[in-house]
Amino acid sequence: MLHRCRFVLTILTVGLLLMSRSAYAQYGVPAGGTGGYHGPGGTFSSLEQMQKAGPDRKAKSDPDLIKEAKRKITDADPRVRVEGLEKLRYVSDSAEANELLFRGLNDSDVRVRIKAIDVLGARGTNDAVPPMSQDLFLRETPAIEKLHLVAALGRVGDARGTLPIVEYLDETDETSSRGTAVFALGEIGDPRANDSLIKIVRSDKSAMVRKLAEEAIEKIDGELPSRHSEELAEEKSKEIQPTDEKLTKMRQNDYELQAEKYGRGTQ
Repeated sequence: MLHRCRFVLTILTVGLLLMSRSAYAQYGVPAGGTGGYHGPGGTFSSLEQMQKAGPDRKAKSDPDLIKEAKRKITDADPRVRVEGLEKLRYVSDSAEANELLFRGLNDSDVRVRIKAIDVLGARGTNDAVPPMSQDLFLRETPAIEKLHLVAALGRVGDARGTLPIVEYLDETDETSSRGTAVFALGEIGDPRANDSLIKIVRSDKSAMVRKLAEEAIEKIDGELPSRHSEELAEEKSKEIQPTDEKLTKMRQNDYELQAEKYGRGTQ
């Protein structure tokens, strides 16, 4: 299963690298993302990297990060506003953080909107699904922004994003965009996407997209785990772990008490 998941990500990498750099340059967005973050060769090498641009760890406390984000989000320079939104990526679930990110969704600069989209997707913010789905419908939404919207909806994994992505698939012919959308549908895991995915498997002109559609169907049918389901399982494991640790400690304490009462066994 793990080998197959890696294979899927490898296929997706190829698809995303097909995205023309001019599509980013047209809107002043650095290739592969926002805020000047680049991967090998100047582009991000996977969907997850495209969504997860920025530092890997949180160096400041949540209140400090929110305070700094509030200050930066009002700056006249869009690049500074992008930096402010990035500060919120690892902030614990907070109404203040989400309020700033939702403000970013309505920013006048596409770079800021894309950063807000990516961070909301990385945070798995379900409340962002309706406005992001709405933006995906709008004709005036730039193509590169739509690509990030699709990726973020897949990352959140909310079934409300299924039909907007299916409609997006019906409207776009670009291979990399279709590959991203198909992958996102697999991550969401909503059976309502099966008819569209089956059609893609049968007739899409791209072998990569057809393969991604096959994998997406397997994810929906439960034959192949999605990254989203693996993340949920990991979170559940973290919730269970403290209980296991408590039980281990209780057993150790009980052993110590018994040893004091009856004496430790000799070697």
